[in-house]
Amino acid sequence: MRWPLSLHIAAVLVLALTAAITVLGLLWLMLGAPRVRVSGPLKPSDTYDAIKIALAVVAGFGGVVALVVAYRRQHLSEATDAREYDRALIERFGAAAEQLGTDQPAVRMAGAYAMARLADEWPQERQMCIDVLCGYLRMPHAPDPPADAPALASWQREREVRVTILGLIAAHLRDGAPASWQGYDLDFTGAVLDEADFRGARFTGGDILFVKTLFAGQGTDQIIFDDADFAEGSYVYFRLAEFRSGTVRFNRVTFSGGWVTFDSARFTGARVNFREASFAAGDVLFEGAEFFAGPVDFTGATFTGSSVNFGEHHLPSIYRTAPPAHFRGGTVDFSRVGGFAHPPQFGLQVLPPGLQLPSGTDISNLP
Repeated sequence: MRWPLSLHIAAVLVLALTAAITVLGLLWLMLGAPRVRVSGPLKPSDTYDAIKIALAVVAGFGGVVALVVAYRRQHLSEATDAREYDRALIERFGAAAEQLGTDQPAVRMAGAYAMARLADEWPQERQMCIDVLCGYLRMPHAPDPPADAPALASWQREREVRVTILGLIAAHLRDGAPASWQGYDLDFTGAVLDEADFRGARFTGGDILFVKTLFAGQGTDQIIFDDADFAEGSYVYFRLAEFRSGTVRFNRVTFSGGWVTFDSARFTGARVNFREASFAAGDVLFEGAEFFAGPVDFTGATFTGSSVNFGEHHLPSIYRTAPPAHFRGGTVDFSRVGGFAHPPQFGLQVLPPGLQLPSGTDISNLP
């Protein structure tokens, strides 16, 4: 609440007068509380000194008033500048959002860059800007290229816009980014991803949602999480995601304390690599996942501390039991792991077809 100017001045004057009286009182006490002696009638020089003191006091009060007025003027100027700056940011947000909604792919791409730049400069509303970029990726997009040439050209241009947005997001998740987006929420629910490079990204907090995301690379297209770090505080959901085609790479990824779930995900044809991945801490869940086709390769992976669960899991907090993973085809290869000190849990007594374990490992010993 802003005080009226007169009340503000009165309050400052009272404070100044109180401070002056307090200081004079302390000095008087420090001097031993001397008594004031009257030595006769005032002399002209005494009168002139009294007038000078009165004028000094008046000047002091005037200075206080001037300081209050100057402070109010400066505060008003700064508030006006802040409002103008906020208005400019809001206008930039509207312009970038409008560009993302145009029919021209080049303009949409420019809008993506503008929105990312705005997120860097507007930390108070960074999450909102990120939400807009993620929201664009959640818009419908055909996973397979159309047959006729005009539609194919349009599909390819739209795909380039999406790859650009994914690249902007990934760049801000790496250490050393000018403005880090680590710790913010990312919602890719239902998105279609056929090419993305999250190489070296660090997921250090927030909710990262790949729920119902379709991973469908074309030919040699890949979704790459190589050297990424799922760290303490991150919650990454691949729940109900489908890995249909192409290659999804988690090579040398580190699970160092986050919570990552592939529960009820469907592996229906994509090649999924966890080569040399380090499962050091945190929880990695494959409960209810279905493996129909395509290889899932854990060559060189080390299991030293993470709780990796392919088996049935009871969730007492919500009175529900998550079903075990289903191995109905394809290959899930643990036969060439680098370390099995803290192996995954399967909860199976019989080794299902397609699940390959290190030589000499008994599936019944992996509860």
